[in-house]
Amino acid sequence: MPTLTISQEFEKYWIIEQDKAFLQLVDEEKLSKARTQALIERFLYSEEQPMREEILELLEGEKPTLLLRKKTGDKILARIKDFVETFINGVAG
Repeated sequence: MPTLTISQEFEKYWIIEQDKAFLQLVDEEKLSKARTQALIERFLYSEEQPMREEILELLEGEKPTLLLRKKTGDKILARIKDFVETFINGVAG
């Protein structure tokens, strides 16, 4: 029976935590999983911050009113950036 090194065990643990955090993000903000994953991948590849309209397109169901679009978009963008910083840049960086 092969034994895993500490770094392999940590990597396994981190992937599980990353998945949990991603699912919590999309669930709490009511986002499309597939579109959110694609946006994060584009964000990582291009290193350009997504536009507010791109962020709002992630929402499933009712879109925010014009008065709430900036606040909602900024909140979701901040959460996505926190996710990327913690679970992707935090380990690789």
